[in-house]
Amino acid sequence: MQVSISSRMQKFVEEKVKAGEYASAEEVVEAGLASLEQQEQAGDFSPGELDRLLAEGEKDIAQGDLVDGEQVFLELDEQSAARRRGTGT
Repeated sequence: MQVSISSRMQKFVEEKVKAGEYASAEEVVEAGLASLEQQEQAGDFSPGELDRLLAEGEKDIAQGDLVDGEQVFLELDEQSAARRRGTGT
């Protein structure tokens, strides 16, 4: 696949490689795409939902109701997958 990028973005990529942060232009682009993918997955909450979940978690911590972190992430992954499928939870 070949893509064209603006001269500003091309300069940015070249600077990252020149600074030694990445070995190649391809690595810079892959890192950018990975970041975009992560943002899209993390941003898969309806408006206010993340704030509500955080407040709920703070309340649980204050009450001493703790849960396994791995279980929480599994449940969030399941909710996110359900939203992408359009089934909701």
